[in-house]
Amino acid sequence: MLGAPAGEIALYAALLQGVAFVERLCFDSLDMLGATISGDLTFTGGATRSRYWCQLRADILGRPVRLPENAEPALGMAVLAACNSKARSVSERRVSGVAREMIRIHDVVIPRPDRVARLHEPYLRLVEELARRGWIPPALREQAEKRTP
Repeated sequence: MLGAPAGEIALYAALLQGVAFVERLCFDSLDMLGATISGDLTFTGGATRSRYWCQLRADILGRPVRLPENAEPALGMAVLAACNSKARSVSERRVSGVAREMIRIHDVVIPRPDRVARLHEPYLRLVEELARRGWIPPALREQAEKRTP
């Protein structure tokens, strides 16, 4: 944690931001490695019941996120299992097609542009601190800076 939160509510907000910042850092890392990170983002799991949490993640990621009607954590594994039959291969195109067949979207959370812009600085501050401590490689810090407008 960078700094000291002003109370329990600020601590809770800081913890949620930290988790979402690490999620964003994972996308930066995947992009650096050459993985495709475009396309729809769908959140699953019990935390999807928290509108605040979903909105914060959408704002930090700077991307719309889809919330399925059935957000059980096993949903993603079920999609992959459906792709792994003899008739289907696990390619990006196939997974997205199978996902469209299996998942009904309940809601889409749109990032708020003012919040997206405001969250860039604390994200980069965290990335810089992680790099300073040697916890992430300099190349990942550079990638995070490059992908942040």
